[in-house]
This record gives sequence, structure tokens and C-alpha cells, in this order.
Amino acid sequence: MSMRHKKFIERNERYDIVQWKFKGIPITFRFWKNGSQIAEIKVDENFAKANGYESVEDMAEKTIGQAKFNEMFGGVPEWIRTDAEGNFIFVGMNPMLFN
Repeated sequence: MSMRHKKFIERNERYDIVQWKFKGIPITFRFWKNGSQIAEIKVDENFAKANGYESVEDMAEKTIGQAKFNEMFGGVPEWIRTDAEGNFIFVGMNPMLFN
């Protein structure tokens, strides 16, 4: 992904949301500005297809399974964190805390 071809989707005091194309597919990133260096990727159809899946549902079933996502996060999280090495870290609210 080339930094020259980024498209800003949203900018505010908390984060920037940016899109880059990966193999022609727009992938959305959120970069937090709180000094934590946290970068997240939007888990959408484009993200799933860029990773070789047909859809988010297909990705969920072929990884840990939709039931496990539901148990752990209340569904597939909207955003997934990534580290400097390109590893993915799912973060979400414990569904036991839902009202």
C-alpha cells in the first residue's frame, strides 16, 4: 500500500480514518491520536475479500466461527487492531457487559 494514494475519510481530534487500496480493494484504517500508536482496520467486505474470503460471514466461519465471535465479542467486531508486524488483534466489549 502506497502512502501517496491514501484518501482521508474522516479527521477529528481523536483519530484519522484513511483508505488505501490493496490489490485494487479499498481498505479502511483508523489511526488514534492519543499517543498510543494504535492502528485499526475496519472489518468489512473489502477487508474480508482482501484476505481471501467471500464475505465477513465467510471469514468468521472459516476462522474461529460466528458462534465464538458472538460469545467473545457479541459478534464480529467492527474494527480489528494491527501491530507493527501486521498481526491482527481482535478487541471488543465482553458481551456479558451488554445491557
